[in-house]
Amino acid sequence: MFYSNSWTKCLICLIFITSGNAECPKPQVEGNVVLTNDALLMNDFPEGEEATFECANGYLKEQGSERITCTSGKWSTLKLTCKKKDCGAPRKMPHLTYEFEEGTLFGASARAICDKGYQLMGPSYRQCYAIGWSGRPRCKVVTCDKPPEIMNGTITEKPGEELPEYGGVIQYSCNEGYTLIGNKSIECNEDGEYNSLPPECKDVNDIPLKPTATISITTTTTPTTTVPPTIRVSGRNNGVGEHDTNAATGNAAVVISVISTVIVALIIVLFKLYHCYKRKGARTAPIC
Repeated sequence: MFYSNSWTKCLICLIFITSGNAECPKPQVEGNVVLTNDALLMNDFPEGEEATFECANGYLKEQGSERITCTSGKWSTLKLTCKKKDCGAPRKMPHLTYEFEEGTLFGASARAICDKGYQLMGPSYRQCYAIGWSGRPRCKVVTCDKPPEIMNGTITEKPGEELPEYGGVIQYSCNEGYTLIGNKSIECNEDGEYNSLPPECKDVNDIPLKPTATISITTTTTPTTTVPPTIRVSGRNNGVGEHDTNAATGNAAVVISVISTVIVALIIVLFKLYHCYKRKGARTAPIC
């Protein structure tokens, strides 16, 4: 009986010792943390062994310990927490702005936009990596072709650059004896084109004159009456036209005659009414 109890105690102790020295499995990685290079090279994780973690690429430590410990065949809970790196706003460049749809944290992208009259050189999008923003876009001013020369005229004013830049104005003038047809200036626009064609210089003798007209009034007189005047209009390019004012003058005379008759009749009626009322006031029978 004594030997039986002794063997039982030894077996129980052996079980505890064996379980107490149990190894832990290789730590599992999840989320935004990874095992360090030293921990990756380890194959065995006996009792009391530690494994070290670090934040994944593009993440920074926020808080907590990077170590876990193997105890009784199980790993302790990892306390390390990591957050995305913030690249911040890209460095400012002349005539260049950015649109941020996802912010400035790791993995986000930013769209590069140039001001009016400038063209983008380089990538149109930049991405936030662990080392910072990718790419280096810049904005270059738009230029137009060399301004065209014109016959019988000269360029009197232009920008100092060989190729005019956006907003540059070129002024033209004509030689003596020539006149300018069209716009006297052209401007380089945001598309790299001029806003209009250059002007032309024409010989002043080759320009047709505008049509001119002369008006003559002829009055015909008879022994007893004077006939209303006849107006004749002649033009240099339109031939000769004639307009008779007799009809219009006759109509006007009829209208004036009718109006005069009506006015005279009204005056007579008012005069008679006035005398009627005056006699009534004198207590005499009115004679109207």
